[in-house]
Amino acid sequence: MSNIRRQLIAVLILALIVAGLVSCAKKPTTVNILVAAPFTGAAASYGKVVREGVDIALSEIANDPVGRRINVIYRDSQLSLKEIVNIFHQEVAKQRISVIMPVSTAESLVLAPLCNEKQIVLLPPLADGDQLSSAGPFLYRVSPTSSFQGGELAKAVSAAGHKSVAVLYLNDAWGKGLSDAFSKALASNGGKVVAAEAIAPDQTDLRVALSKVKTANPDSLVILLHPAETIPALRQIRELGIKAALYGGDNFSNKAIYEEAADLAQGVVFALPAKPDNATFQHFAKMYKVAHAAEADINAAAARDAMMLVVEAVRRGATDGPAIKAYFDAKNDAFDGATGPIRWDGNGDVVSKRYALYIVKGGTYEPCGH
Repeated sequence: MSNIRRQLIAVLILALIVAGLVSCAKKPTTVNILVAAPFTGAAASYGKVVREGVDIALSEIANDPVGRRINVIYRDSQLSLKEIVNIFHQEVAKQRISVIMPVSTAESLVLAPLCNEKQIVLLPPLADGDQLSSAGPFLYRVSPTSSFQGGELAKAVSAAGHKSVAVLYLNDAWGKGLSDAFSKALASNGGKVVAAEAIAPDQTDLRVALSKVKTANPDSLVILLHPAETIPALRQIRELGIKAALYGGDNFSNKAIYEEAADLAQGVVFALPAKPDNATFQHFAKMYKVAHAAEADINAAAARDAMMLVVEAVRRGATDGPAIKAYFDAKNDAFDGATGPIRWDGNGDVVSKRYALYIVKGGTYEPCGH
């Protein structure tokens, strides 16, 4: 073989190698998003609504090139702290995870140190516990904190003239935090908590706790439980003849309550992140109506917004957790979400939203005063 021929072959091989490297460099990086939510068990209604919101976000980007770079992995956490940690380790061992979306405050707290260590963005759509404010640099949320919710509830109870209040709260990070926030705000408004009973997750017999509430003779009762505990609580409140006015947290927006105990929840006043009246929510509401033949769910909207926050970061060049975090930190203007504008403080807390009061009427709920 002549030297010239060898040189030509060498040049050709080099060109092919360079072309291959360039091709690899241009290949879009897949961004894996782990949605770990309770899709089975007593809390499955939360997983259902989160998936509805995420799926609508995916349908919004179905024809967008950025959509081909997003990979969503659904795993059933069963609302178990042990299970969600297992899921985390299993998925991180298989592929690079850039974002994880759990449901509850407790799940988010147990995942926070793991996400901070692995530099994975922790983006819970619904978690609002105040404890998350110090959970670390990779946590961002969509819902405003419990302190705002507790404050709105306290104002509502006080405005109705109630002074002696009982509280049923879930014995976890979310329930304790919201109960404390409510009690503190109530005291500043001249009210007093005369009974506070902790309820275990998935506890369905609340008669002992409710008997203590009845003995305390409160003029109002605040229920800060998940649907698995709220539904039997409503039934047993009626059975025991407790006449206190009923209030609740954002748990009363959950569809399971309206499917199983709407008649028992009539007139309950509760706090929930306010439904916005912007074009993004209206567009989401139309898509939700087509997909589910129902009015838009604000919790599904929060899950949709969490997904679209990641989509926006990926669209601007983010390829992994640290890059998504960098985009979030550098964003000066508010993200225009279906739940309203989203702007964070240095703790990843939403500072651009407010809570509003709603009342259960018929098979749904509506703003108080309507």
